[in-house]
Amino acid sequence: MLLWCALTAAGEEAVALRVEQFTVPPATGPTAYVRVENLREAEWRGRIALRLPEGWRIEPAERPVTLAPKAAQRVPFTIVKGANLDANRYHVEAVATGDDGSRVARKQEVACASAPFFKPTIDGRTGDWADAIPVSFTVGGKKTTVSTYWNRQEFCLLVEVEEEKHVGYREGAEFDAVQFALAPRDAPTALQPGGKAARCEFLLADPKCFVLAAPDTLLSAAQEVRELAALELKSAKLAIRRRGGVTRYEAALPLSALPGIEPMEGREFGFSVLVHDPDGTGLRDMGEAAGLWPWQRNRLAWSLWAGARWGKDAPFDNRIEWGFCSSKR
Repeated sequence: MLLWCALTAAGEEAVALRVEQFTVPPATGPTAYVRVENLREAEWRGRIALRLPEGWRIEPAERPVTLAPKAAQRVPFTIVKGANLDANRYHVEAVATGDDGSRVARKQEVACASAPFFKPTIDGRTGDWADAIPVSFTVGGKKTTVSTYWNRQEFCLLVEVEEEKHVGYREGAEFDAVQFALAPRDAPTALQPGGKAARCEFLLADPKCFVLAAPDTLLSAAQEVRELAALELKSAKLAIRRRGGVTRYEAALPLSALPGIEPMEGREFGFSVLVHDPDGTGLRDMGEAAGLWPWQRNRLAWSLWAGARWGKDAPFDNRIEWGFCSSKR
């Protein structure tokens, strides 16, 4: 078993910056966060600013920050005026200005990553998903769109995968699948195989849903290449349909299968998706699209299973910011 983890950051910049995903629609006036990490072995002092789309307004304009060596911090900014975009792509820039005159800037495209309250019919059709907030990313010229809902009984997921062809679940061979994970907002991924998963992790593969990890699963066990037959979640609802070059994975998981995840309006959680397309684009990783740092790749963040093909690099961590909201608007 190999663990990939970057020990140092590339370049000579003093800090690394990342704007987190919005977890509620921007027009509702949420708090936006810039994550800043000190890359050096000395204290860093300076100011963090966040630049949002034209016409938006935030408070304050910048915040002073002091970071111990190698420390990280989430820096909050209140969106006083914002707007929801149908494309759900927002161009932003974070800027760090050190007291020593140094300057670091990072431009990103972020999304509103949130699950509105609704109970869809799980039939592989998209008509019920008009009020979701789709998050899209492209790998190898092929688009993936992820939408989520929640209700008092279930967590619901729709993943639309553009691909040349779809290979269904086959024992003893590679096949197409969607792997996803949910975790409490403040549950970090362990870096040693003796730790526990602290996440709920699943695999969708035509026509079944499998449980790959629960919060108390040892990471060493999750790194064993397991046969899937004994891991089926029979209480899940699943429909997989293909039309016009797009495969749609639609699923509803009972909340009883999500220990540690308590849906509530305004609550954040960690979430991410891997799309397995071994005969096409290979592994598509939402963590890369969300702008995670290169050293946030972690082999232990995802479970192994028979039928998967992994790339030479470890996938990114599965704790992308996501939220539960009452509605799209």
